[in-house]
Amino acid sequence: MRRDFRRLRRAAAAAGGADAAAALAAEAGALATRLPRPPQHIAGYVAAGGEIDVLPLLVALGAATGAGLCLPVVTAPDTALDFRVWQPDAPLVAGAFGILMPEEAAGRCLPDLLLMPLVAVDRAGRRLGQGGGFYDRTLAAADAAGRMPLTIGVCFAIQLADEVPAGPLDRPLDLILTERGLLVPVR
Repeated sequence: MRRDFRRLRRAAAAAGGADAAAALAAEAGALATRLPRPPQHIAGYVAAGGEIDVLPLLVALGAATGAGLCLPVVTAPDTALDFRVWQPDAPLVAGAFGILMPEEAAGRCLPDLLLMPLVAVDRAGRRLGQGGGFYDRTLAAADAAGRMPLTIGVCFAIQLADEVPAGPLDRPLDLILTERGLLVPVR
């Protein structure tokens, strides 16, 4: 399933990735009004492997809500993610797996809204990730600490699957955002 949806994702990014990123950013104001609570810190991610570029959305959503921005950092295998403060003009450095992240001098933050990458998602909000479990461990740690963030899966519409398998650590997304609009998972 991952292989097939990665192929679809790469094709969608090649065919219209910039337009899709712009469409997401254009939805920031409307998305901000649909949030159940105003976020203090929003985490995005730097796109890799054909993922939809959420940085324009992250910047626009931060402006619409007044929230601070941050990006994830992989510190070690089999751990939860850390998050560092990010400004749109701040330099990024290559981290684990070659993924770009804020420099080490950037302060840490605890996001209360996560824009999450994915390989596939179904209408129940079940997310199929890359397979490393970083977001699963991050959400489990946040939940255990009583700081569960709002989760928004961000993807191309072509990444919507009929059904995504879910394991014991998987938590359904609160919302799904594609270049075609916002979806509220059906539970």
